Amino acid sequence: MKRYIIALATILSSMTAMGLSTPASAQLVRQQSSIGPSVLFGNGQTSIGIDSKFGISDNLSLRPFVYFPSNGTDFGTALTYDLPLANTDSTLRITPFVGGSVDVNTGSNSVTTFSLVGGADLDLSDSLRLKASLIVPLSTDRGQTTGIAVGAGFRF
Repeated sequence: MKRYIIALATILSSMTAMGLSTPASAQLVRQQSSIGPSVLFGNGQTSIGIDSKFGISDNLSLRPFVYFPSNGTDFGTALTYDLPLANTDSTLRITPFVGGSVDVNTGSNSVTTFSLVGGADLDLSDSLRLKASLIVPLSTDRGQTTGIAVGAGFRF
């Protein structure tokens, strides 16, 4: 657990350093919302689901999700601090993010999990976004493990 907290702290400090040393050729960009398919690897299984992002402000996002593992349905949301960056020389836009989430599993042993979340969105075009995130649960007393989610989103 200590190892995951150190990794998340490293990600957060790297994001802060990126924000403080943004080169002149990069600029902050306004966020857009997205929704699309996603795959979650964790708890010894692979789950397919739907992941979304709704920009609340230039730096805050609400990220609702639903996944369908073999032991019920997982749904919840994350609140993240985002650092949307764009290179003025190209259309490539990357948005590192870090935050917290709450996840509810509706299986036979209903479990609510609070987690730390970190990752990045990569905007490939005006309508397509790729996403990857690391989910680190704050408690593992009911068998929760670290997960990795990857997916795509259609921007709107």
